[in-house]
Amino acid sequence: MNKTLLAVAVTAAAIGTQANALELYNKEGTQMNIGGHVTVGLTSANGKNKDAAVEEKSPRINLEVIQDLGNGFKADFKGEWQLNMLEGGENSFKTRLGYIGLGHDTYGRLAAGTQWSPYYMAAGVVDTPIGWSNEFLYDNHGFFGTARAEKMAAYSNTFDFEDAGSLYIGGGWQGYNEQKDSAGKEWLTSQNRAQVAAGYTISGFNVNAAFNSGNIIDKKQGKQKTAESALVSAKYGNFGSGLYVAATYADNKHMNSYENQLIDSTKAFDSILAYGLDFGLNLILKHEEMHDDQRNERVKSGTSVQAEYTISPRLRAYTGYNYDNQGEGQYFKTKDHQFIIGTRFYL
Repeated sequence: MNKTLLAVAVTAAAIGTQANALELYNKEGTQMNIGGHVTVGLTSANGKNKDAAVEEKSPRINLEVIQDLGNGFKADFKGEWQLNMLEGGENSFKTRLGYIGLGHDTYGRLAAGTQWSPYYMAAGVVDTPIGWSNEFLYDNHGFFGTARAEKMAAYSNTFDFEDAGSLYIGGGWQGYNEQKDSAGKEWLTSQNRAQVAAGYTISGFNVNAAFNSGNIIDKKQGKQKTAESALVSAKYGNFGSGLYVAATYADNKHMNSYENQLIDSTKAFDSILAYGLDFGLNLILKHEEMHDDQRNERVKSGTSVQAEYTISPRLRAYTGYNYDNQGEGQYFKTKDHQFIIGTRFYL
């Protein structure tokens, strides 16, 4: 694979298997693709809706343009928008990704905009199923840069050592940013945030580490705090093809929140065991939990059994049941077990 866009391929691998995007144009060094998916499912009664309901699962559409600049350089642009499939008369699109990148076969790739972060390259190994995937990574993720990082400048490179494996490195920076609470009021601001990540892959095994840090101002408390996360992860195999095992562990300070209040110190763990059969059926067992260190209380925990079936390269059915292990103490809520069945159509 051309190393110029290898980091883009690494991102796709991190967020799970999917059908290839549709190629709209490929001429004179310019390639244009359209991609994304639409996903809906019928979800059983939960804590918010007392009745079953049809829900969407992060439907999105994206447009990507790649321009060959010569001498090993390529420029790429990607815009991705979340679709509103279910609420008629409401806004149809909301930004998910928007960035411009410049890559080279040897020198790596620079990108600026809202993009999947280097931190996510390490953390996203468990963020793969359709029904229930990772939760703690998406806790104010645009602001903290733990998944789709807002307003980020990032560098990444992958070094291929052939039979000796490959090494991925990445780093990112975010300048001034703000986060609003559910009422639309600004409650977090930051000036500088930085992160680094590295991963090594050999013979189907992959290990990763990432560190994310920066000062923030909690306007609700009127205090400046250091919000940081140290994360390690590992995986074996490819999700959807044979055996796949992955786990992520994060030690967080002021990174997670509960009801728009930052938790001082948390430990987060997520794991997945899956097996993809040759005829398109993928069986999945997943467990995630978060713990408040200072209170010694479980913030949340869930264990799910899921299945996905590939009907065609662009159509996948999914189902599953999630058992809510509940929080403890101030985090205690009535159990919210859920069942879901639905389908995803890839563009």
